Amino acid sequence: MRLGAHISTAGGVSGAFARAVEVTAECMQIFTRNQNRWASKPIAADEAAEFRRLRKETGIGPNMAHASYLVNLATSDAELERKSVEAMVDEVHRADLLGIEYLVFHPGAHMGAGIETGIRLIAQRLDRIVEEAGDDSRVTILLENTAGQGTVIGNEFEHLRDILAAVRHVDRIGVCIDSCHAFAAGYDLTSGTGYEQAIAALASTVTLPKVLAFHLNDSLRDFNSRKDRHAGIEQGKMGLSPFGYLVNDPRFAQHPATLETPEAEAAYARELSVLRKLKRQ
Repeated sequence: MRLGAHISTAGGVSGAFARAVEVTAECMQIFTRNQNRWASKPIAADEAAEFRRLRKETGIGPNMAHASYLVNLATSDAELERKSVEAMVDEVHRADLLGIEYLVFHPGAHMGAGIETGIRLIAQRLDRIVEEAGDDSRVTILLENTAGQGTVIGNEFEHLRDILAAVRHVDRIGVCIDSCHAFAAGYDLTSGTGYEQAIAALASTVTLPKVLAFHLNDSLRDFNSRKDRHAGIEQGKMGLSPFGYLVNDPRFAQHPATLETPEAEAAYARELSVLRKLKRQ
């Protein structure tokens, strides 16, 4: 497993590589635009070229971009739909410009319209995004599983399965599994039996070839809490066992797996060291 972290792009996206090297990341996730605003400044051509150069020079990757938290592809509101689709198309273009392999996003909240309606709308919008991004795009869009708070879709692996089944451009869509979200949604990763049951559930729903990346986070809240509250490695309710199972699972040996823990770069080097020590020699 390629171990990394979500890295700040303060001062420009290419600056993320120096921070990634400093914390010993082998891969990384970044925001390519302000995650809390609809508008975004374009990425300058020289900045994109420097990002690509540093990607080749450092060997850090595969890498992920995380889409804006404002995006909601499950919405029934026409204006929010328009903004969300436009933002996602822009996210894909930006990732392509930088040579980033994966774009991760939260599937969205149905806001009372019902899960089936939300799943249908997400699939329809994903097809539009792929088509508007164009055939030349090399970015794979990854659905992220969720904790299940409120009307958010994606806490059950079956939701992700049904979205994948409904999209026409399924070859351009995959899945990113967040350990905290899975634990909070009721998948008990803390024992060997529980971990294997969760992976079996993934295999029988989304299928393992569609699981392309991971977020490695502990949970501040209890098992099955349905609360999305990340904790640092060794700082939450999950303990180290789930991470030991993951980093040693040969089925995910080359997958990128990034930390999104609260202390961010202040703790990443220590947390990555802890994860590496879990790897069997």
